[in-house]
Amino acid sequence: MFPKRGLRSGGALIYLHGGAYVYPMVAGQWGIVEGLIDRTGLPVIIPDYPIAPAHTATDAFDVVQPIIDEARAEFGRVILFGDSAGGGLALSLAMQRRDAGARQVDGLVLYAPWVDVTMTNPRIEEVQRRDRVLRVPGAAWAGRAWAGDLDPADWRVSPLYGDPSGLPPMRIFQGDADIVGPDVIEFARKAARAGVDVRLRVEPGGFHVYVLGVPTIPEAEAALDRSARFISWILTQG
Repeated sequence: MFPKRGLRSGGALIYLHGGAYVYPMVAGQWGIVEGLIDRTGLPVIIPDYPIAPAHTATDAFDVVQPIIDEARAEFGRVILFGDSAGGGLALSLAMQRRDAGARQVDGLVLYAPWVDVTMTNPRIEEVQRRDRVLRVPGAAWAGRAWAGDLDPADWRVSPLYGDPSGLPPMRIFQGDADIVGPDVIEFARKAARAGVDVRLRVEPGGFHVYVLGVPTIPEAEAALDRSARFISWILTQG
């Protein structure tokens, strides 16, 4: 997708949609995409990556990594952004690129990234009472389906268990009424300790992927504004 006017050169965004790795992109997610196109002037690539249960994580890796390489060759800098499962996938892909010695993506923008598909964090129980969107049993089932032959605790499907060192700058937007939140907070702390340029914003009362509330929820609009400023900053780095 390209901006309706004022295409900015020097980079591109790749959007990885959420949906617990079992659902395709839905109408509400276009609001996130359009919001960042309008704010940044950058083109957005949306890979139609394979989803469970017909496919597993490794199938998606094989599809998306070449798209990142092609985007780099055509546009220059590449920033991944994703919500929920898409955010977890973005982190996994960045970790794999680091380990493979491939040219790294330049930044990550993550909205309630699903960083641990095992859903075993004891802090989840308290948050579950306030989460009106997600339930642990269904999420855990989806995580197992996505993992396929991998252990659900394998870092490639649950980046929380991986080494975050060497990851690119990232900005994370999380609501505190969301059962993935405890793991997101733990991941952000782990990344900061590893020297990653990471900033986490936790929105009081925010539901899972609260940025889906654009344009009617002010906090969602503010999150996209902050995301766009971060993306613009990435493009100015030497």
